[in-house]
Amino acid sequence: MGLEKTLIKEIWRGTRGGSYFYVVEGKELVHISNYATKKLPSKYEDEVVYEVPTDRVIGKTIYHFSFSKSGNILPYKCRIEDFVNGYPKTYEYFEIHELRGLRFRVTDHKLKFLLTQFEQVFVPMIHEIEEYQRLKGFEISLMGRSRRLMEAFSDPELYYYTFMSLPNDKSRLMSLRVIRRWIYQIWTLKLTCEALKASKFKGHEYEGRPYWWVEQGSDMCTGIMETPFGDVTFWLEFQPGSGAHMIGMFVERRVPIRPDIVLVKGYFEWTRDFVESGKAIDVIIECKEDPFDKWEGEIESQIIPYQKIFKPHNFIVVSLERVPETVKESLRRQGIDVVDDLKPNSESIKEFTTSIVKAFESLDQR
Repeated sequence: MGLEKTLIKEIWRGTRGGSYFYVVEGKELVHISNYATKKLPSKYEDEVVYEVPTDRVIGKTIYHFSFSKSGNILPYKCRIEDFVNGYPKTYEYFEIHELRGLRFRVTDHKLKFLLTQFEQVFVPMIHEIEEYQRLKGFEISLMGRSRRLMEAFSDPELYYYTFMSLPNDKSRLMSLRVIRRWIYQIWTLKLTCEALKASKFKGHEYEGRPYWWVEQGSDMCTGIMETPFGDVTFWLEFQPGSGAHMIGMFVERRVPIRPDIVLVKGYFEWTRDFVESGKAIDVIIECKEDPFDKWEGEIESQIIPYQKIFKPHNFIVVSLERVPETVKESLRRQGIDVVDDLKPNSESIKEFTTSIVKAFESLDQR
């Protein structure tokens, strides 16, 4: 008589309709595939069927990370004995914070590094952004953004358990990279507002409370701040028009035309109002959260083309990591300032503040 085996079925649809199982081993969450002896064929393209020897998992807690089509997580726990035809028929719902202290097993060294960096660098950025919101009395509206980004801002711990429930390291890395990019942009915008001594935000209000409208390529500005330099309108992921979204004239491959941060003196609640004004962009800030060797090619494919297309009065590249001095000097000769090692509590924050203030002081001399 052979060993008893249990079928366990997962749905691989990312965090919109996906369904994944993890077994608790000490302080780790280990994907069910590590216990399976076979992966069986399925008539459904996105269904994965595992054959698991029951005795390998008997008596262990199994956490099920299930997602609705809209991205809401529906977590519950069960035992191997509860499975019938691939799914648990008896289970218990739990709060994600019950998992505190447990970590997903990770073998990919790149993912390990980014997870550590996220906790040490990006979570403090989120806290700084939240504190700035509290001090200035505004909200950040993440319009059209993924639920994972909203989770990262509202509860970084919840974000960890949702995106890391994806069994594929490539999918985990993709999610984390997107979230890192947005956090770094918003944190840099926060530094910009502090540098310009923004006294208050206006333009967008809901129930008397101002907010930043964060939406890629939006027809609305992200916000308008009142500063000693007058009103300053700003955009995240600025796109001048729905038709102007690709660079094709300077590079062979298609590159999105969406400068990370755009600053303009004046009050322009709608993007089209600014475009129709014929006014030049005062400052473009490009944010690079990856090591230099990961974005070096974007100097020719993105940064220089942005300068030629938009012709801003000032252009600043900020980098989380160090940039070679020769590269910084080369870009400065082309009118592009570079501030590297820009992260919480770094000396580079002072350098960035000086660059922003000088950029706006120079506008008065034009």
